[in-house]
Amino acid sequence: MSGPARVTHASTRAAVLDLIRAAGMISRVGLVNASGLTGGTISTVVRGLIDEGLVAETGHAESTGGKRRVMLQLDHFARYAVGVHLDDARITYVLTNLGGAVVARISRAGSGTDDASVVVARMAREVDALIDSVGVERDRILGLGLVSARPSEHHEFGQALERATGLPVVLDNDATAAAIGEHWSGGVGATSTFAALYMGTGLGAGVVLGGTTHRGPSGHAGEIGHACLDVDGPRCWCGARGCL
Repeated sequence: MSGPARVTHASTRAAVLDLIRAAGMISRVGLVNASGLTGGTISTVVRGLIDEGLVAETGHAESTGGKRRVMLQLDHFARYAVGVHLDDARITYVLTNLGGAVVARISRAGSGTDDASVVVARMAREVDALIDSVGVERDRILGLGLVSARPSEHHEFGQALERATGLPVVLDNDATAAAIGEHWSGGVGATSTFAALYMGTGLGAGVVLGGTTHRGPSGHAGEIGHACLDVDGPRCWCGARGCL
C-alpha cells in the first residue's frame, strides 16, 4: 500500500499498528485523520505500542508554524512471525519481520502420503530450525501462519501443529494469503480492490474488495480450479466432477 487507509479492522490496536506500518512514518495527528479515531484513543494505543517496543518515536515533521509533530515508525525487528506453505510436493517455511519482509526461508520435502502425525512432528522440527538459524528469541515470535490449497481439510492439522510448536496457528487458503501478501507489500500499488491469481497444486485467486478479503457465502470465492468443465469428468477431491 502506498499510504494509510481508513480503519475497517475490528481491533483498534491492530488497525493503528497497520496504519503506522503502511505509512512508514506518521504523526499522532496523522493517525487521527487516517483512522477516524479520537485523539485520546490514538494517544492511549500509541503509548501502549511504544511501551511494548513495537513502535518508536523518530524525529519531527517539518514545522508548519506551530509545534513540530513527533513522527512514529514501526520497529520492524521487534517481533517476527513464521509462515508455512503446506503442499503435497514441497513445504516452504519463511520467517518474516513485523513489516512482512522475509528474513529467512527454507524449503523441504512435502507432506506426500505420510501420516499426519509424522508430518506435524517433522514440521515442528523444521520451524525450530528456521527460527534458530536467525537466532531470534522464541518470545519474539508472534505466531505461525499455515496456508494450503485445502485449508478446510487441514483444520485438525493446524491444531496439532499449534500444540507441537507452542505457537498460535492461523490457517488460511494459499491464494487468499498470496493476495494479502501483495496488498501488504505494495505489489498492487494504491488500489484496494484486486484479485491475485495463484497457480500451484491448485488454481485459484485471492480476492480483495476495498482492502478486505472476500471469501463469498461458502468461503470458496476464487476457487477457479473447481469450476466444472465436464459434469461426467473424473471425480475431484472436493466431491464434484470434471473440475478444471
